[in-house]
Amino acid sequence: MVRFGLWIDMLSASKLKTMIARRVARTAAIFEMFQDGDKVIIGLSGGSDSLVLVDVLYHLNLRWQFNVTFYAVYVSPGFFELSSNSKKKLENFCSNRGMSFTVLEAKKISKNDNSKRTRLSPCFICSRMRRKALFEYAKSMNAKKIALGHHREDLLDTFFLNLIYSRKISAIVPVQEFFDGLFYVVRPMILVSEEYIKRLAKERNFPIIPKDCPYAGDSKRDVVREIVEFIETKRPGAKKDIIRAMFYPNPDYLWGAYKEFVDKLLK
Repeated sequence: MVRFGLWIDMLSASKLKTMIARRVARTAAIFEMFQDGDKVIIGLSGGSDSLVLVDVLYHLNLRWQFNVTFYAVYVSPGFFELSSNSKKKLENFCSNRGMSFTVLEAKKISKNDNSKRTRLSPCFICSRMRRKALFEYAKSMNAKKIALGHHREDLLDTFFLNLIYSRKISAIVPVQEFFDGLFYVVRPMILVSEEYIKRLAKERNFPIIPKDCPYAGDSKRDVVREIVEFIETKRPGAKKDIIRAMFYPNPDYLWGAYKEFVDKLLK
């Protein structure tokens, strides 16, 4: 039997892109992510996931029978500066795909790290403040939707993060409403393997921007990622089955009906 990683290596970039685009198109259609005339902000971090998202949505938009206007936006948190060379590369990448590219300076993110004074992780705080910056930009552009490059592993990581650290059984969803429908966050690649995405970005030589995050390699998400990968090595196919299980919650065998007693029972 050919191992998953080796099988991925044997796929051409063209085949990988077709597989990713097919999954994204199906996910977007089932969850009704885009409609004719939509203005959509794409959160472009410069990583392989957001670059692939820009590329795939551009090509899908050429085939759709409706038209969506996409705006690529990079939120600079202040931890490191985006060089003029990197900015030019991202600008060209987006321009070649018919999208404008905007850099939002949000240096207050790095200056307002309250993680040491709260139970919230610095990654959570940074993510929330980036999203706030995207919402503000979306409002200025009269756009209601923000597309993010979350993939399958992000979904799994979040599920286990909430389970282990937040004591909740929950995860991120394909379409998430904010402020009573003022904005919607959509995640077209939520069921695409990170392995596929990284390989495609590498094969197509996308302009990946290295990050100099001060918390890299020292976060709860990294811990959870190791756990998930360990499970997958022990039982190949577990990732897919865990996601499948999310479609079949069984409240009768969970303890939600007794949550008022949780503190007394687990004292």
